[in-house]
Amino acid sequence: MMKGPETELRRPDESAQIETSCVRIALLGSIKVYQRYVSPIGGVDRCGFRPSCSRYGYAAIKEQGPIVGLMMIGDRQTRCNLFKEPGPDYMLLPNGKLFDPVSKNLLFGK
Repeated sequence: MMKGPETELRRPDESAQIETSCVRIALLGSIKVYQRYVSPIGGVDRCGFRPSCSRYGYAAIKEQGPIVGLMMIGDRQTRCNLFKEPGPDYMLLPNGKLFDPVSKNLLFGK
């Protein structure tokens, strides 16, 4: 007779939580639609930052919620321009992109 896995192994991941905020679901869904259908048009990676602006926005909303996340997205969009340069705020990566993670944003509190 075959035995199934121990009950401890079959428990769902307790750290994974189901999203319940309608606003957060709508914002994250719209970013996913943009990433899947709009961003690939033209086939060129236009964003000068890593993570890209859409990934940054997704992470900001996921981690900080819709209100602070939207403020962080607006802050990032004002900094994403042709005149950005490496410096104390942005580390230059080997691929020529500037590293600007969500955790380094001043709105994040760190």
